[in-house]
Amino acid sequence: MMSKVWKILTGLFVLISCMAVLGGCGDSSDKKSNEAATPKTYAEADINILISEAKENAAAAGKNYKDKDVKIVGGIVNNIDSDLKYFTLDGTDKNFSMLHVSCQIDKQNKELQDAVLNIKKGQSVIVYGHIKDVGDIMGYTLKLDKIEVNN
Repeated sequence: MMSKVWKILTGLFVLISCMAVLGGCGDSSDKKSNEAATPKTYAEADINILISEAKENAAAAGKNYKDKDVKIVGGIVNNIDSDLKYFTLDGTDKNFSMLHVSCQIDKQNKELQDAVLNIKKGQSVIVYGHIKDVGDIMGYTLKLDKIEVNN
């Protein structure tokens, strides 16, 4: 009798552990396949306008851009982090030289890291990503999805 109870409890423990690891035995893979099937739509934004808006009123810029997917055009690569955690983009308007877009690189995305390894300081690029934060001192923080060299 005791061994049957033990087997049942062990079976329940294994089942609950499986559900916890798999997120409900299948739900997580369904979510991932649905996310992959729906391509992101990026709103196009000129970097000089983004930076100008953050400088004039960071709160309003945050309300307009935070948590949005954007395609930023006109950016000039400035600093590329040696650990491939981020790189920064500046605009061409020198009146806003302190503000920039910090493009955060997913360390799990080898393709994105390889693309960043092929850019150079001073190069014009187009970036796609999700704006995570807006500030009046540093500018924008973007979770990078894609980068293209602007020829």
